[in-house]
Amino acid sequence: MINNNVPKGYFTEQTMLRLIINNAIGSNRLILRSVEAMLACKLTLTYGIYHQMMDWRILAMSEETMSYKQAENLAGFLNQLVPKHYTAPTELMHTQEESENETIKKYEEYKSYLDLFEGMAFVPRVVDKFCETVYNADDYYTFKAFCNFNYSIYAEILLLYQMRSIDYQTFTEQFQELKLFSGKREPLNGRELKLFIKTMRKIVDLYKKIMAESGTLSDFPLNF
Repeated sequence: MINNNVPKGYFTEQTMLRLIINNAIGSNRLILRSVEAMLACKLTLTYGIYHQMMDWRILAMSEETMSYKQAENLAGFLNQLVPKHYTAPTELMHTQEESENETIKKYEEYKSYLDLFEGMAFVPRVVDKFCETVYNADDYYTFKAFCNFNYSIYAEILLLYQMRSIDYQTFTEQFQELKLFSGKREPLNGRELKLFIKTMRKIVDLYKKIMAESGTLSDFPLNF
């Protein structure tokens, strides 16, 4: 059965079909919309890995280490905040070597995303600059806060749909938010969905600005 809790107007089957690139042929407006939606998904998934990589890199370069008592206190706080996901103190303690290994692991994953997603306006060297800009910016708070949480879920599901790896019914069943406290997945409400769409538009606009500054805007469909 189709999920009837999905906010109406955004995810009707007709609307979603138009987000598949091949179905948009013949309309520049629909092609642009489809490409921007796909680009937003790719940028979200790629930046999420980049952010983790940089955080591990900073930790590896830091001479400070967390004591067991500090880790125990932090774990206790996290377990009260998210009781469905138990965190052991040892999970929060890392040696410099472990941090370096995680940095390398995330770097390799990041590079694989750049290779996998290349094309359809996704230009690796521009993406590099985009990720660096967002990571160091005193802005894009919503994007940075959720790119490795619910936004990565939305991006993956939407991208799979656009690539025709899942059908419309599967999309509506899986395009849901993960509740932090309960650990359950539920349909987005209208406010959350509008915030997600607004945030995606904002990062695509930034990416296009970086493309223009780098002289690669001609790689964007319809030469915007």
